[in-house]
Amino acid sequence: MLDRVRERILGRGIRGGEVPSCIAVVISAEAVGAHWWRKVGTVAGWCTTLGIREAALFSEFFGPEKVEDLERELADVPARGRLIIGAEERGFGKGGPLRLFISAGSGGKEEVTSAIRSLLVEVKAGVIDPEAVDEEAIEARLRLNLRPDLLIRLGHRELSDFMIWQSAYSELYFIDRSWDDLKKVDFLLAIRDYQRRERRFGR
Repeated sequence: MLDRVRERILGRGIRGGEVPSCIAVVISAEAVGAHWWRKVGTVAGWCTTLGIREAALFSEFFGPEKVEDLERELADVPARGRLIIGAEERGFGKGGPLRLFISAGSGGKEEVTSAIRSLLVEVKAGVIDPEAVDEEAIEARLRLNLRPDLLIRLGHRELSDFMIWQSAYSELYFIDRSWDDLKKVDFLLAIRDYQRRERRFGR
């Protein structure tokens, strides 16, 4: 009952304010839970209700042994989803305004390294001039071409390397809960905290 009251109060406070257009949620291995994918649809619904247009979720733990099993578990998520596991990438979800990306087990260092390696191949082949290699060229080759306004970290107070390039100027918010125990109140508090900040973008 108390959580419901807090949800209503926070919801009223958030309405009319600027919500992040893109968020990223990083779940530590200890905070994941055995069936973490069951919570994805709920959180996608929270994002859609608030008007968040893009979200990325990183889990350090991958449960089902096959990508097909996880894809099936995520079939009813209210979003246009992309599931990234290693070299594999699959679509999921039943559609909606939210673009949702899930990366399981693949970190940001690996993503940036792959993008740079791709550029080196193109330079060697003469497709791109070495002088044309800049930040935009690297960003164009990242698998997650997003810029999170807000990065939420569950379970730890230190950063992971997920979206290490893209989150350079993201606002950070830490929640000391597991993914399974995450409540809507926790999520709304993160959004409300974001609204009260003055973004400096590294300045």
